[in-house]
Amino acid sequence: MIQIDNITIIAASLLVILAVVTPLVNVFFRKLDIAGTAATDVVEADTATSLPPVSIVMMAHGNPEELERNLPLYLSLDYSPGFEVIVVAWKGDLDTEDVLKRYADNPHLYTTFIPASSRYMSRKKLAVTLGVKAAKNEWIILTEPECAPRSEKWLQIMARNCSETVDMVVGYTAYAETTPGYRCFERLNTELYLMRETLRGHAYRTESNNLMFRKSMFLGGDGYRGNLKYLRGEYDFMVNKYARKDNVVLELDADGWTIEQEPTDKEWRNKHLFHIENRKHLLRSASCRALYNVDQTLMHVNYLLILIAISWSIPTGRWILTGVAVAALIYTIVARTVIAGKKLRTFEIEISPMLIVPYEISMVWHRLGYMLKYMKADKTDFISHKI
Repeated sequence: MIQIDNITIIAASLLVILAVVTPLVNVFFRKLDIAGTAATDVVEADTATSLPPVSIVMMAHGNPEELERNLPLYLSLDYSPGFEVIVVAWKGDLDTEDVLKRYADNPHLYTTFIPASSRYMSRKKLAVTLGVKAAKNEWIILTEPECAPRSEKWLQIMARNCSETVDMVVGYTAYAETTPGYRCFERLNTELYLMRETLRGHAYRTESNNLMFRKSMFLGGDGYRGNLKYLRGEYDFMVNKYARKDNVVLELDADGWTIEQEPTDKEWRNKHLFHIENRKHLLRSASCRALYNVDQTLMHVNYLLILIAISWSIPTGRWILTGVAVAALIYTIVARTVIAGKKLRTFEIEISPMLIVPYEISMVWHRLGYMLKYMKADKTDFISHKI
């Protein structure tokens, strides 16, 4: 006999509401409304004279193969206003020095070195500082040897945002096609939250290695002063310190992307561990992470209540509730898959629809695993000044 009582009605109603609402409380569903930001005030440059000369700064250490592969792509960019590529290398890194010697005659290349004796500060942040100080131009683009410009128009796309009211342009970096699907999924998921904060005028940090800023802003603010001892986070601390409500543009044109090679397992792990340390020293950390926590909580509560309803309704013979719970589960999976799939295609990420929901559910557990590893780690490994 089919039971229809108050418990069944209330439980079924709750499941229906959660199934309809929770897929919409989702970073993949929220629109990235670039309209109304500084980006919409930028006019496509018809002449080279409207674009500024640019200095590209990157640090090279222990990655000669990547530098050999990607440096020619930067040096051969077609950008008539003028550009230079400043590579800051570690003194004594012979493999990197050999690569740089092969391109020493290129007029766009400038090389400088970090002394081997440099201590008590992040060498990556020191490299950025040296590169910025050596730059001839006001506008700097910070990137990595592991990244390559997506298009010959990369500089044009990024530089078209430069104006009197803009001090920083946050670009996007996509992973190479060979990168495992979960890593592409997680990075975009995280980046979407950060993009939203940037568009709201509360830029927090960036996941991408594609950041343009004014030399005068960086030097006028004493560079990385206050966080030089933290080994990583050169992009995060830059955005967090210098971004203001009206001085940042988010550039998402695909021709303005950079493409990062597939990270190794060690690089992927370290990326998470260093972020857990760095976020303790970033402004607005708690408020910017709040929306992610809400989204994850509602998603997991929805799945948990569906499973509870199914496991409870079957032995008690509440078949209507069982049917509603199964229907809610199917709807949730389909809706979340369709919504996320659309956003993934926008950013040219190819992932099997069958994997989207498992990826969504597993993200919080991956991060919990990294938090446990961080708790066990020696915290002095995250700073340059060991006591």
